[in-house]
Amino acid sequence: MARNRLVAASATAMLTASLLMVSTSPAQAAPTNCSRWQSGYWAYSKCTSGTGTHSVTAYGQHVNPWNGPWAVEGPRVGVGETSAVNFPGTIQQVYVNLYD
Repeated sequence: MARNRLVAASATAMLTASLLMVSTSPAQAAPTNCSRWQSGYWAYSKCTSGTGTHSVTAYGQHVNPWNGPWAVEGPRVGVGETSAVNFPGTIQQVYVNLYD
């Protein structure tokens, strides 16, 4: 009976340790050293260090005033790549979105 308890306790300890190892993951870091800019109807973002992905978002007045303020997000790209989006109107702000 004591041996069965010892085996059960050992199995429980091993299971717990394996679950802890599976549930921990390496630290994630968002992209860093990011810049954003616009040229005409285009908005851009680029991050040159860190990990993860980023995208650009352009915000402004849509060409059709009935639509009011408008936001358009570009594609998510990796560090070192440029995200670009064509905005249908007057760009007022350009944002960089960071993702782990």
